[in-house]
Amino acid sequence: MVKKWTDWLEARTGYRAILHEALDEHIPGGARWRYVFGSALTSTFLIQAVTGLFLMTSYSPSSSTAWGSVYYISHDLVGGWFLRGLHHFGAQAMVVLLVLHLLQVLVAGAYRAPREINWWFGMALLFLTLGFSLTGYLLPWDQKGYWATKVATNIAGNTPLVGSYIQRIVLGGPEYGNQTLTRFYGLHVGVLPTLLVLCLAAHVALFRKHGVTAPKRSKKPDGSFWPEQFFMDAVASAAVLGVIIVLVLREGGANLDAPADPASGDYPARPEWYFLSLFQLLKLPFFAGEREVIGTMVVPGAIVTVLLLLPLFDKVFPRGLAHFLACALVFGVVGGAAYFTLDAVRDDARNAQFQEARRKADRARDRALRLAAEGIPPDGAAYLLLRDPLHRGAAILEAKCLGCHAFGGHRTGKPVLSAADLKGYGTRDWARRLLENPDTPEFFGVLRKCDASLAGMRTWKRGSKATARELDHLADFLAAMAAAPIDTPPAVWLEAHGKDPGAALFETHCATCHGLGEAGAEGPNVYGWGSLSYFRRMVRDPGADDLYGFVPKSCRMPSFADELTDDDLEALHRYLRADYVDAPAAGR
Repeated sequence: MVKKWTDWLEARTGYRAILHEALDEHIPGGARWRYVFGSALTSTFLIQAVTGLFLMTSYSPSSSTAWGSVYYISHDLVGGWFLRGLHHFGAQAMVVLLVLHLLQVLVAGAYRAPREINWWFGMALLFLTLGFSLTGYLLPWDQKGYWATKVATNIAGNTPLVGSYIQRIVLGGPEYGNQTLTRFYGLHVGVLPTLLVLCLAAHVALFRKHGVTAPKRSKKPDGSFWPEQFFMDAVASAAVLGVIIVLVLREGGANLDAPADPASGDYPARPEWYFLSLFQLLKLPFFAGEREVIGTMVVPGAIVTVLLLLPLFDKVFPRGLAHFLACALVFGVVGGAAYFTLDAVRDDARNAQFQEARRKADRARDRALRLAAEGIPPDGAAYLLLRDPLHRGAAILEAKCLGCHAFGGHRTGKPVLSAADLKGYGTRDWARRLLENPDTPEFFGVLRKCDASLAGMRTWKRGSKATARELDHLADFLAAMAAAPIDTPPAVWLEAHGKDPGAALFETHCATCHGLGEAGAEGPNVYGWGSLSYFRRMVRDPGADDLYGFVPKSCRMPSFADELTDDDLEALHRYLRADYVDAPAAGR
């Protein structure tokens, strides 16, 4: 029955002749393990092609959706983490296998005539593989890929005369953005695969034409590809796949850093490991300043030129010397690259500043992944952290506020002007503590230089007869105002809340100095105190007539109107109130 079907298939396809042509390749000196690299490399490329096609079904190539789609693949899609891990580590395996295959071909002398053109096709495959790695690295649109790609493209931009044009073409404009991502995606899934398949087909065809380079001395008889070499190639390919799977399982898939943020200039940018040697080389003092182009262009260009000219060495030097020089040059380049790569790793391990920046980046990554589990904003994953109080709000507080204010007792450096502790600002609990102890170092007790302007509340407290229960009602009254709709006029809100216990107490204890909707006699308007709209006004225009216009400029908070966006202020406001995902329990 089986023979009937195989005969039917043979009559219509001629598959037996095809298999015979593929499997009966003559191998001088017999099958050898050193011949497995080409087949292992081809198998790894097939892994890349298959996993890449599956990834394409869930990936969204846009600067606003790319990170979210990769998050979905890695965390929500069944088996997606494993699929992406295979693709990620498979790409790295291709680079390693290409170098090993290049060294094997070099040692065997298979770059010499009549195989020069095949050597050049092999070099083209090497550069295309590096192109795959470079373009694929950017596709998650995360911090690591964004900044590593920026380092690499900035190197390309150093090309004399045409560098800026090349960089602009690659980026799709003057800046990194959606056009950059779509161009890299088009290169990664369209242009480079087409070129690689064509080069690989030509490479294999030429290899079959010229055959295996026969060993100079061999005690083994000649053989054929089937079954010995086929078995060795299959074992090698399976071993490579096994190593890739082990790496995927050990690492839990491919890493996904925080969403790309062009404004985060302190990110510890590093290229991928196979470009790390060039990155480290450029740190040498010789390549500083204008001589950087020597490291970015002249040295790599010279290495590539020498590699391309290796098949022609026999025309210049005696055959034995030519082979020795070729091997010495290539092994020297590979050894030098390995040395500079290890040196870069050691440098980073000893660099305390880099390690701290790396820890900060890791915290941002973990926070972004945690927030993504709650849902990604419709306008893009970049806003996960940009609007996150714990990430963005804390950064703004550190940069803009802690020079004067404290937060939980912490200040940065010597304060310009000591001001109130902001932890919990805008909450009912903060207001209650202020009413109870305005003269403590947590509040107005730190403003000794401005006693004449800001001593009013401290003086009130010393003469106040308000009980603890009355202070509770006052704090409740202030907290209720924070929840009032933005467009509600004070008179309308007061009419609705006139019977609140805190309303009469406010009139008795606070209205002498503070107004509701207008400037008070000696203090700021407090209508809406604690709300986001009030907080924004306070930060952007603290010197307004109904806020702290009565305070001398030397004691007044500066305006941050031109420095902080609405999103920034909302993140800061929510951070102070501990209003964010996974916030510690706090009074409201």
